[in-house]
Amino acid sequence: METNEDLKKYFNSKEYHTAIVGADNYENDDADLDKDKIATLISLLADPKNKEVKEETLLTLKKEKGSDLLIAAIKSKKAKENKHILIAACWESEINFSNYLLFFTDLAVDTDYLVSLEAITVIENMEGPFKKDELTTAIQKIKEEQKKINSERLVLYNDLVDTLSNFLSKE
Repeated sequence: METNEDLKKYFNSKEYHTAIVGADNYENDDADLDKDKIATLISLLADPKNKEVKEETLLTLKKEKGSDLLIAAIKSKKAKENKHILIAACWESEINFSNYLLFFTDLAVDTDYLVSLEAITVIENMEGPFKKDELTTAIQKIKEEQKKINSERLVLYNDLVDTLSNFLSKE
């Protein structure tokens, strides 16, 4: 038989997730909940063991308008080695990330080639609408990066400037 002291271990958020059914005054730590959601999302999208549920996860993200959760996952320290997979999930989910243009512009100039490539793909799939000042800022940032490189990224950056310029001409 467990004592009250033994039962307290179930309420240790580092060891267990406990939901109290029927408890009106139960306070849930939203920060822990968000961390759990992010960790789960990273696992569902990046862990090869979950390959079979990835498509369902992407559909759920689109249905539930999960753009904020995906952005939080990309920003998470836990996502460091899987960042490119999470960024790819942005365009694979077919969610419009136009509101995050400058965020993805920063990722487009990341030193990690895969992160850069996936971010450029997200930008190319954006539908708008855009803010003209954000488009101008994004174009300037990419042009500054173009001056610093002599690699295969130059072609990617040229194409990205063209894409952003086309977006600007439509606004």
